[in-house]
Amino acid sequence: MEDLHDISKPPLPALIPTPSLPTSPHSSSSQSSPLSSPSQSPEGSNIRVISSDNIHDSDAVTQQLQKRMYSSLNAVFERAEEAEGGVGVSELRTFLDEDGHGEGGVTVLESLTCVRRVLDQMWWSGSQFLSSATEVLADASREVEWRRPFGEAGVLEFFLGVVATESVAQDVLLHSLRLIGNTCADTDENRQRVSSQSWFPSLIRQLRDSTLVYVAVPVIYNICVDYEPAQREAANSGIVNELVDLLANQQSSSSSLISYSCRIIDLVVSLPQGTQWSPENIVEVLLRLASDSETSFDDFLALVNSSVAHLHDIRFQNLVIQHRSVELLLSILVDSYSRYDGSASIIPPLNELAISPPTTSQESEEEKLLTPTRSTLIQILSDISALPEFPIAYPLESPLIGSLRLWLSVPQIQLKACACIMLGNLARSDDVCRTMVRDFRVFQPLIIILEESSDSQVLHAATGFLKNLAIMLENKPILGEAGIVVPLSRLWSMETLPQIQYAGASLIRQIVNGSYSNIQHLLASLSSDPDSPAHSKTYLSLLLSLERKSDQTPTKTEVARTVTAICRTLNSSNIDASSEDVKDTQLRLYTLHPDISRPLGVMVSQNTWPVIRSEGWFAFALMARTKEGAAAVNDTMTDLDVFRPLVETVTGRSFVGGSSEEDAALEEPQTPGDESQTEMMKRDRENALVLISELLRHKGDEMAIMRREVFEDLLQGRETIQFSYQELISRATGSEDSPSMYQTLGDE
Repeated sequence: MEDLHDISKPPLPALIPTPSLPTSPHSSSSQSSPLSSPSQSPEGSNIRVISSDNIHDSDAVTQQLQKRMYSSLNAVFERAEEAEGGVGVSELRTFLDEDGHGEGGVTVLESLTCVRRVLDQMWWSGSQFLSSATEVLADASREVEWRRPFGEAGVLEFFLGVVATESVAQDVLLHSLRLIGNTCADTDENRQRVSSQSWFPSLIRQLRDSTLVYVAVPVIYNICVDYEPAQREAANSGIVNELVDLLANQQSSSSSLISYSCRIIDLVVSLPQGTQWSPENIVEVLLRLASDSETSFDDFLALVNSSVAHLHDIRFQNLVIQHRSVELLLSILVDSYSRYDGSASIIPPLNELAISPPTTSQESEEEKLLTPTRSTLIQILSDISALPEFPIAYPLESPLIGSLRLWLSVPQIQLKACACIMLGNLARSDDVCRTMVRDFRVFQPLIIILEESSDSQVLHAATGFLKNLAIMLENKPILGEAGIVVPLSRLWSMETLPQIQYAGASLIRQIVNGSYSNIQHLLASLSSDPDSPAHSKTYLSLLLSLERKSDQTPTKTEVARTVTAICRTLNSSNIDASSEDVKDTQLRLYTLHPDISRPLGVMVSQNTWPVIRSEGWFAFALMARTKEGAAAVNDTMTDLDVFRPLVETVTGRSFVGGSSEEDAALEEPQTPGDESQTEMMKRDRENALVLISELLRHKGDEMAIMRREVFEDLLQGRETIQFSYQELISRATGSEDSPSMYQTLGDE
């Protein structure tokens, strides 16, 4: 992780000296000195990033570094000795040569220990030169080599104590913070010294000082980054609450303050159950700051991402609803497009979006960063809109829902997707779905999305929304009359988007289920020209083609379930059509689609979903009730993957044993499981027997003798079926050359 290390100079940290600092033995106004003083930049925290690759052995302090620091310290100490006396500089001088660095045999640790004693003397004497000495040491702490020695010699601890003391001169506090921040950069030993001795409360207290906050925040970040014990100690000391108060009360928060505050918050949230330390208003504070038109792009991302990190917690999702802050989240999503071109209302009307595509390479890079943030925001909004509290707080007549309806027609893909998801989550009751379809006519822009969009995200969201709307029976004919079948067929052809093919197949199943008029739309010719080859093709032909071409089992299953829904509806007594019309529709169904029963084989040949398998046997039985349907089913029964489960369903026994299909035999009847499984097995067997009976009635005279005998034996429930697997299949398929067929069609 990138972290902030050096509080360097020039320019030095922000400090605006005031002539009215309180005077005490430990707080004196800073005096001029030959050393340069801090610049007066209100944001100059002077923390620069140093790669961890540059970190060396902290004990290897070069002679040059020693000379530089000790020479400067000597100058300060000598002036203090001359002006105040009793500082103890003479003791330090015994450790140094005339050039100002350690003499032979004197270690860095020994010399720094002596420096610590001099600092103690200056502190207790109230020396006015303590600020200058602190500045020299803070400057030295920018160098990696000094960091561990400062900790080992107690220099770090000294300045932690300074910061913990009330009424210390601000210039001393400033340079003390600089030293603490730099000394802890990439140095876990020093971070441990800070976190293990409860120094965080005093560090956090500095956030309340407007002249120190720009240094204190990155200092705390330096201590916490990549060091979990410090993160936990800071959290327990109330860092998140303090930062939220700071951000909420800033008239104009600086970029560096926002950036490091968000980083610290993110560190705490990343801890196990990290959001427990966050106040209830944190999301609203961060989002309102993000919505400020003066907030920079980088800060916008940081604020939004910190908010989103909290919104994965259902506690904050509910708080957003309770505080009516969902509008603020939607506003942020709009801002990510409009570049903060602020509008008067929180949810801008459609004509105020004023969003233009990026025109520069910089904007393109920003777009890459914004896309995942938008996706995460949409996921959060999806979760929020799925909560039971959401429709109570935001009824259909609310302005927010009205804005979402407008978003269905905007050019921005992710806004469309967001609207589809949130409105789709609302569409989970008959009353809501009725209003959305009959009063709001939301299906119209949704159908346009199906016609025009190629984006998987928005197509998936739109089909999901339409599927919820189509559950209600009275909505189905409205959707059909609106022409939904035609754009749906476009989705079935999207071979590069298999998940959209599946969504399209699932939606058409819902639309035709129980709707005779929509089945007629599905059976409509692709061309009205009688001379066109497409005249004999229907939209159902395109759907069946999808089943043949797809290698996705869920998609194949959805097509098969659509066939089941068609059969169920055409055999229902509740459809609004005459018996003659239904017969004509059935004739068209089987005449134009001789392979209509083939997808059902997918349903009955799998064992993963028993309910799906039961649907398949039911559809086979319904189909076989007509002569044309029986012809289609009879052809499907030559498929070994269909015939084998038929035998197992009727007899209650499975084919087992042998290393090949030639050696397989029927095992003893299966023992039913629980009551529901027993009932399902019974129902499947009854449907399978109806299927066999109808096949014999309609196609028995045309069957090969051996095949008819197998069906008759199965129908009569004979317990003496002793054929081998090879013989049984041979008889059922009417083939005398079964082994070659096994090589092609048999189980692997």
